Amino acid sequence: MQDILKLEKVTKKYQAKNGEIEAIRDVSFSVKLGEFVSIIGPSGCGKSTLLSIIAGLEEKNSGDIWVEGQKITGVSKEIGYMLQKDSLLEWRNIYDNVLFGLEIRRKKR
Repeated sequence: MQDILKLEKVTKKYQAKNGEIEAIRDVSFSVKLGEFVSIIGPSGCGKSTLLSIIAGLEEKNSGDIWVEGQKITGVSKEIGYMLQKDSLLEWRNIYDNVLFGLEIRRKKR
């Protein structure tokens, strides 16, 4: 069965005042069609960083990511995720917030 998502040795480092901070190191896993995967860990361990990298919202320092066999090198239209804290536009109802991504891509019908 083909991998829907595959990560190989993904690493992310940040530059801080006191030196370099390694947020994640050599993360590798794959997800097949129909599988459910949870990413768990304590606050600050890199879960959100990893999801942002998979979605293409943050750049990785090294490693590779594939979605349905296609290498991801930037923001992907195929991937989205819901943040732990909602980021809704207060003046829009829930339905209109859901449609917002389609609107900015001029795909709303």
